[in-house]
Amino acid sequence: MKNWKKLLACLLVSLMALTVFTACDASVGAPMVPKRSTAESAKALCDRFKVSYSEELSDKAYTIASWVTDSSVSCDTSKDKDKTELYRWAHVDNVVKTYLEKKSYATAFENMGMGILGTDTFTPGFDWKPDADDPSDIIFVLPKDGTYPEAMTKAAEGKTKLGVAYVVKDGVRYAVVLFG
Repeated sequence: MKNWKKLLACLLVSLMALTVFTACDASVGAPMVPKRSTAESAKALCDRFKVSYSEELSDKAYTIASWVTDSSVSCDTSKDKDKTELYRWAHVDNVVKTYLEKKSYATAFENMGMGILGTDTFTPGFDWKPDADDPSDIIFVLPKDGTYPEAMTKAAEGKTKLGVAYVVKDGVRYAVVLFG
């Protein structure tokens, strides 16, 4: 009987030791979360667009990233294996559409419930488009970190500062970039 207890104890210790060596990083299946940036984490973006890092713009980008993650049910990633884009659907009214057309982004985003973003002094480096299935919806398109879509390149023209935050979904970081 003593031998069985010792064998069982060894078996349990072995199983516990195996769990330590599993390659699970807890990101797959984890909820979608916003992640703040630092000057160091934004260095590649700043170098790419020849701008300086702005903590103020990064705080605004984090506010937007938090809004995206709060409604993860309306989010989806591109279907390709690299998951290069994250889509976030949002219902908008004509007032918001007017502000977006005028490039009054802070006002438009505040009217969508993203939080207080201050004056209209930034341009988003991500894209949005009307939803073909529902004209009262728009789709925000966040690029995978390390990619530079046309919307980001156009938004950077003539700007001197950059702020960034990330939306992390299934271990992949998607960038919320603002230029000012």
